[in-house]
Amino acid sequence: MELAEIVMNPVRQRIFQYFLLHETGTVKEIRKALPDIPSASLYRHVKILADSSILTVVSENRIRGTVESVYRLNQDAMATEDETGNAVQMSLLSICASFAKYFSTGHAEPQKDMLLFTNCTLLLTDEEFSEYLSEINQVTVKYMTQATSESSKMRRITLISAPANE
Repeated sequence: MELAEIVMNPVRQRIFQYFLLHETGTVKEIRKALPDIPSASLYRHVKILADSSILTVVSENRIRGTVESVYRLNQDAMATEDETGNAVQMSLLSICASFAKYFSTGHAEPQKDMLLFTNCTLLLTDEEFSEYLSEINQVTVKYMTQATSESSKMRRITLISAPANE
């Protein structure tokens, strides 16, 4: 499985986000933070992330004859040199595929589902752009750490920055 394919899965994205907010975690701790994901599914997705070296086992806890792994995000696995753009293209195709799947159900209700697509061009210095990204990150972290409720809906947000043709 390609890296882009692995991390574009919505459940794995949420697990990945857990590790962006917490230095380490066990499946039990992740389960508390993501209670809407069934345990079997959570274990399967953590295994995929561990098998692909996105998560690494940093320690183990022995509990009554069983071993509980403590995971950490492997920053090196996420640092890819993608001079050909293949990883970016795979990510974009995955986004396109999720929209195609949404609209192919025959039950798409973009207005009710608050579907949003926006595009703008900003004229910013590198310093201003870094500040912009920092502000977006602060807002995102605020909502990523918010407790879920029965009425919570999973929403995928994708932010893409690319040089604009002049």
